[in-house]
Amino acid sequence: MKEEINDKVMFDYYDLEGNLDVESVWAAKEGNGYRIKNIPFFAPNIAYDDIISVEDDNGELFFDDIVEESGNSTLQIIIYNENDIEETIKKIESFDCGWEGSNLKGYISVNVPKEISYLPVKSFLSKELENKKLDYKEACMAHKI
Repeated sequence: MKEEINDKVMFDYYDLEGNLDVESVWAAKEGNGYRIKNIPFFAPNIAYDDIISVEDDNGELFFDDIVEESGNSTLQIIIYNENDIEETIKKIESFDCGWEGSNLKGYISVNVPKEISYLPVKSFLSKELENKKLDYKEACMAHKI
């Protein structure tokens, strides 16, 4: 049976200026909760495949709590130079990590699956950070180093 991914769940978060904002994330109804089905771009502490509970506010679903963590980790990355985007994405894919691009050029969110070692990913990102090619945020870390 193919799961239906047709619900959007709203997550409150604080942007870089400290203002409250909202991100919508695709989710699939599962039992008493919803399974996150895309990688968050801004919302912290949530990862692909986490199961969450929601509050229904006049037909809009808002994040309430994490029911079951997936074990996946979420990275949010900004790649400074447009010429480095493709190469960086290929390297991320070589670690067997999934990613999604946002409407902001060079801004991607990355899913590090629980089965994957985070150490090579972290090493690559740290080197690229040192070389001032990108910056990243460990938005939701289930992996331990």
